[in-house]
Amino acid sequence: FELRQPFPNPFNPTTTIQFNVPVMDTRHVISLSVFDITGSMVETLVNGTMESGQYEIQWDASTYSSGIFFISLTANGQTKTVKSVLVK
Repeated sequence: FELRQPFPNPFNPTTTIQFNVPVMDTRHVISLSVFDITGSMVETLVNGTMESGQYEIQWDASTYSSGIFFISLTANGQTKTVKSVLVK
């Protein structure tokens, strides 16, 4: 279970998010969400069942203002969060 630092960071307007889903016998319920500095969820990038493996997703933040965002990955009751900065 790993959530890597998005790149580029700072970014404008897109950033790449890489994460790993652990190898197990079952599929995993995964949630990948983006929160603003106030803790409000601004976007859900992934919400569903995924198989084990490495994944990469692009987040297009062109509709958001500059600021600090937190990208949070939840799987199997564990959560990891990284910070990303949108600069316009």
